Amino acid sequence: MNATSSTSFGSEFGNFLFAPIGQDKNGMPLSVLSALARQDIDPWEEAAKLTQLPKEEAVSELVSLLGALPRATLASADRVTAATRLLALLPSRQGQVRSAIEPFAQADPVEHAAVASSVLVGLIIGLLVLVSAWLIGSLQAPGQAEGSSARPPSATSQPAPPSNE
Repeated sequence: MNATSSTSFGSEFGNFLFAPIGQDKNGMPLSVLSALARQDIDPWEEAAKLTQLPKEEAVSELVSLLGALPRATLASADRVTAATRLLALLPSRQGQVRSAIEPFAQADPVEHAAVASSVLVGLIIGLLVLVSAWLIGSLQAPGQAEGSSARPPSATSQPAPPSNE
């Protein structure tokens, strides 16, 4: 399996790849992703390939992949049902990978406005904190900002003796 090949695909296959198939012999959950990985098949490449195939061929291909699982717990009839259910989770079969911008284009504009206003409020608060720190530093008494030249009276100083006039 080539690790770099999966990076060329986005999350459009997530619903398909992370869909549960069942459990393996040890009772561990089995997803499409783990089933394909156990067969040393790149899950994203296989999902892209299945998207390109006509429905009947895609079902047949996925049924054979599910049947090739070691210790598979799905019966033959269950494989066809599972394959049909799983293939419905793939993006449209037009052979085009959806744009990375599409989820943002479909999002609610009110939600975008709320996020933008939250970011703006955070920036304003941060700016106010910085200005406050600068003002506090610049308004300190000159003796506090730089070492004071006038010395405070020492506790060990002696008062001047009274004069006799």
